[in-house]
Amino acid sequence: MSKHMMIRSSPSVLILTVSRDPSKWLQPGSMALYKVEKLLLNEQVLRDVEKLSHDHQTSSLEGFHSVILHFAPKNVIFPYIGMLCRLYLADMHFNENAERGQATTSEGKAVYKIMFPKSKKGECTAKPVKTKPTFKYVSDLMRLLFEEVLEKPTRYTEELKQIPIPKDLCAQFERPSKEDVIARHVSRFSRGVAGTQHSGHQDQETPGVSGTQHTTG
Repeated sequence: MSKHMMIRSSPSVLILTVSRDPSKWLQPGSMALYKVEKLLLNEQVLRDVEKLSHDHQTSSLEGFHSVILHFAPKNVIFPYIGMLCRLYLADMHFNENAERGQATTSEGKAVYKIMFPKSKKGECTAKPVKTKPTFKYVSDLMRLLFEEVLEKPTRYTEELKQIPIPKDLCAQFERPSKEDVIARHVSRFSRGVAGTQHSGHQDQETPGVSGTQHTTG
């Protein structure tokens, strides 16, 4: 690193700036340099650095998860086939619109919008606006439905029946009787109340002590 080059960190990137002030440099043998070295050479940090990708980031995966929530929100319960179909729709919508470019004005200027991320603590940032999504996959599905499925539905219904539907998670466990569950609940609650009453009697029988013992001669 050049003597006049300094690394200044920001929330998301490392910015190289030029500085001629010696006080802004870490001095050899100083406690500050020792702490930085200890932090950067931490085994967990080194393992995380090895897993970093130079080409692929998680933003695309996070975008796909956002599309899934649009088609299959978590606050709605769907049957297995219904959930599977919604995942297929989310997959088709994401694949069609994953490579959308940045929107431009009629004059050809790139369009941005101002954002106020929580991590910036009030500082705004410019975010590129992408072109509007397309829905060509919907036309393909409608054509498939009206021109093929409705014409020969037997083939598709047979394939649909061959999809293995797993059992519900609750089916993996034996369902106890309601009476047994209530009895265990009442028994556990009774033990807790009895323990509380017992500890209360001990406090009443034990005299309070101020911390200093008094003796009489």
